[in-house]
Amino acid sequence: MKKRKQTAVSPRERYHGPLLTNGVSLGYLKIYPWISLPFSLLFFFGWGQGDTLGFIKGPFLACIIVNVVSILFSFFHALVNRFKSLTYVLIALVTWTVLMWLDFIGLMMFVSDSNGSTIDAKRIYESPLTLFYVIPILLLFLVFCGLYTWYYLPTNQGKVWQFNQRGTKDKKRAFVNNFLITFGIVMFVPPLLTGYLQNAFGLFLGVLMTSTLTAVIVDAVYAAIYIRKHPDEDSL
Repeated sequence: MKKRKQTAVSPRERYHGPLLTNGVSLGYLKIYPWISLPFSLLFFFGWGQGDTLGFIKGPFLACIIVNVVSILFSFFHALVNRFKSLTYVLIALVTWTVLMWLDFIGLMMFVSDSNGSTIDAKRIYESPLTLFYVIPILLLFLVFCGLYTWYYLPTNQGKVWQFNQRGTKDKKRAFVNNFLITFGIVMFVPPLLTGYLQNAFGLFLGVLMTSTLTAVIVDAVYAAIYIRKHPDEDSL
C-alpha cells in the first residue's frame, strides 16, 4: 500500500491594510495604555481647569477610563487570550486615546500666538482658530476611517495595488519625494516668513497623526471581527 503523503497546512495569515507592515497584535495592550495614560491625566487635570463646557474634560476622562481598564485587563493573561475580540476592541480604543492627546497638542500649537501667552481651556474656546482645526481634523478622521475600511472589504482583500507593485516602486518613491518637498514648501515657508511656523506645525501634526493612527484603529476593529469568525486562529 502506498502511504499517503502528509501535506502541511500553512497557518492562515490575517489580512492587514497596505499602510501597515504587520497587523495589530495582542501585545499592543501591554504598551499603549501605559504610554497614553500619563498624557490623558495631564491634559485632564492641567487643561481641564476652567472647562465649563466639558469638551476637554469629557473626552480625556473617557481616555483615562479606557486606559485604566485596559491596563487592569492586560494583567489577566487568561482573560486576554480567552476574550481576544474584546482585547482588540480595547486596543482600538486605546489607540484612539493616543490620537486624542496628539491632536490636542496640535490644537494647542495651532491656536498659540507669538506672545507666548498661556493656553488654557478659556483660550481654546475663545480662539477663532479652534474650529478651523477641530472640524477638518474630525472630517479627516472620518474620511480615513472610511478609506482604510474600504481596503478590508472582502472584495478588496488580497489585491496587489498598483502603488505596491515593484515595477512602480521607483516612480512611487520619486512621487513621494516630490510631494513631500512641495508640501513642505507650501506648508512651512509662508508661516516661516510670517512668524506662524508653530501654528503650521500644529496643523501638520494633527493631519499626520490622524491620517496614520486611524489605520491602526481600523485594523484592530477588523482583528476583533476576524477572531470571532476564526476563534482558533494562532497567528494573531
